[in-house]
Amino acid sequence: MEHTPAPYAPRAVYGYAMYIGSNILFILYLVWSIVPDYILQDYLGLSYYPSKYWAIAIPVWALTALAIFAFIIYPAINLLMTPDIDDIRTITDSYAQPRKETVPGGVPPVSDIPITEVCRQLYLPKKTKPKYN
Repeated sequence: MEHTPAPYAPRAVYGYAMYIGSNILFILYLVWSIVPDYILQDYLGLSYYPSKYWAIAIPVWALTALAIFAFIIYPAINLLMTPDIDDIRTITDSYAQPRKETVPGGVPPVSDIPITEVCRQLYLPKKTKPKYN
């Protein structure tokens, strides 16, 4: 069978079951975290359940871990993987397309822009014409 993101019967059934299951778990979480303890014990007969502290602590810890990963760890990993500016991999690699001659007025072929031209365009000051009043 071909791998495709299009829906087909088993994927639709599993997706629906996961949707219903996650909604049921969320409703149970809300009941556990909002309903007072005496109602859980007297009316529902539940005598053993986690402390209400965990109803707040687990989501806060999860969001804190996600924020630390998103704003600190993930950018740090990307910075560690980036080669230094004087590394040869910054200048070229085995897939580089050198510049080719073009026909005047034609569309230039695909090629890599040299790092010197990129730095010249980004970081060197533009030559401006003097303004006369």
